[in-house]
Amino acid sequence: MKVLTVDHITINLVNKEESFAFYENVFGLSKKEEKNMGDHILHLYQLPGVILELIEYVDEQKLVQTGNTDIGVYRHFAVTVDDLDAFREACDKAGYGINMEPSYVEKLGKTVMLVKDPNGVEIELIQA
Repeated sequence: MKVLTVDHITINLVNKEESFAFYENVFGLSKKEEKNMGDHILHLYQLPGVILELIEYVDEQKLVQTGNTDIGVYRHFAVTVDDLDAFREACDKAGYGINMEPSYVEKLGKTVMLVKDPNGVEIELIQA
């Protein structure tokens, strides 16, 4: 028995239009397709090797916010990028929050940056 791959990452949308702008303009993704599931709509984007599902619920849902050190909750997902400085500039230009400026993390041997998407989801960007 073994895990073969990651199939998808799901984010529940707080603001649909801001989220589309973030993932399309900052990350350079194109919407692959939409699927109406009845009580929610899946907006699907292709990341390298994995699908990003942005979920728009038909009925209003409760907004829950957690902090970076809260336990028992999902923390973030991470992607490797070719030009961390360009992503930093794109986030800054578009007005998206940067949780941690690009920094070399010696114990990891990597330069990373943390950003927050319009839904409050933290994303770690790692310089290739």
